[in-house]
Amino acid sequence: MRLERLCFLIVTGIATFGALIHWIAPWVGLDWYRFLTSPQWVVNSVRQGTWYAPVGAVVVGALMQACGVFALSATGLLPRLYLLRTALCFIACLCTVRGLLIFPLLWMVPKQLTAFDITASLVWLTAGFCMGLGTLLRWPALRPPALA
Repeated sequence: MRLERLCFLIVTGIATFGALIHWIAPWVGLDWYRFLTSPQWVVNSVRQGTWYAPVGAVVVGALMQACGVFALSATGLLPRLYLLRTALCFIACLCTVRGLLIFPLLWMVPKQLTAFDITASLVWLTAGFCMGLGTLLRWPALRPPALA
C-alpha cells in the first residue's frame, strides 16, 4: 500500500470513529457527554432535555465524517469530490490546529485536562499530519479535471 493511501485511510478511520462516538451520545446520555468532556452548556442541555446537545452531536459527527469522506475521495475509493485539494488542505490545517491546542493548555491549565483531552488532541494531531502528508504526496494526482 502506498504511503499516501495509508495516510488517507488513517484519517478516514479517525474521522469515522469520532463521528460514531458523537452520534451515539444522544442515546447513551449524560455520562457519555461528560466522558467526552463536553462543554458545560452541552451538559446542561442534556440535563434540561433541550435539543442543543443532540443536534450539536449530530452536526459535529457529520463534520467529522465529511473529513473521512474527503480522505476516501483522495484515495480514489470514492468519486472525486468538488474542491478536493482545497478541502484536504483545510482539513489538514484544522485537524493540526485542533491537535496542537493541547500544548498551550498543558502549560496553562494542566490540572483541568483529562486523559481524554490529551488523547483526543494527539489523535487529531495525527489526523492532521496524515491528511497533510497524504495531500502533499498525492498533490499532482489531485489536480482538478480540465474543463472541456
